[in-house]
Amino acid sequence: MTMKFHLLQPYISMFVEGLAVTCEVTAAALAIALVLGFIIAVLKVVPCRPLRALLDFYTSIFRGVPLIVLLFMAYFATPQLTGYKISMFGAGVITLGLNGSATVSETVRGGIEGVDRGQYDAARAIGLPYGTMMRLIIIPQALRSVIPALVNEVITVLKSSSLVATIGLMDMMRAAQSVQALTYRAFEPFLAVAVVYYLIVMALTVAGHAIERKFCL
Repeated sequence: MTMKFHLLQPYISMFVEGLAVTCEVTAAALAIALVLGFIIAVLKVVPCRPLRALLDFYTSIFRGVPLIVLLFMAYFATPQLTGYKISMFGAGVITLGLNGSATVSETVRGGIEGVDRGQYDAARAIGLPYGTMMRLIIIPQALRSVIPALVNEVITVLKSSSLVATIGLMDMMRAAQSVQALTYRAFEPFLAVAVVYYLIVMALTVAGHAIERKFCL
């Protein structure tokens, strides 16, 4: 089998533009996932059963429906239901962000509920209001235990962002597909994209380990 990586040279700019789109989608989706996920996690531990049931239902949707189905619904069904044509970028960011928020919420909720009950009792004993107790005592301790899982979620969102290629957004995966169509070569462009993803994930892994050593030890 002959490798012809030199055929990719004219299309380097296409890969770079695709990488930029991948990073933009990932960053925007992570912002939604982390902010919304933390809010949902805190609300899930509020002693209100109807609210928790509603949020559990929200989480179950993203656990039970494949991400690509949700992405297609967001991009193709939104115009049918609302008359508004959502952009490919918007559909990708919203779908990945909401899906990520469900995972983040469960991760953070588990961390909050894993904090020793004595911490709650001590906070109540000194008269701290519920909100202050959560903000100053419970959540900081919970975050230290869930940092590894949150780093994994960042990596998951990055890799899942490749699905936006299925709706036509020119990310790295779509760039590789375009180069394949232009060069009639599949192995070289997809290997190039795989290497880029691998390097980014390894960089995130190293950064995650540094964060763990700083805050978890």
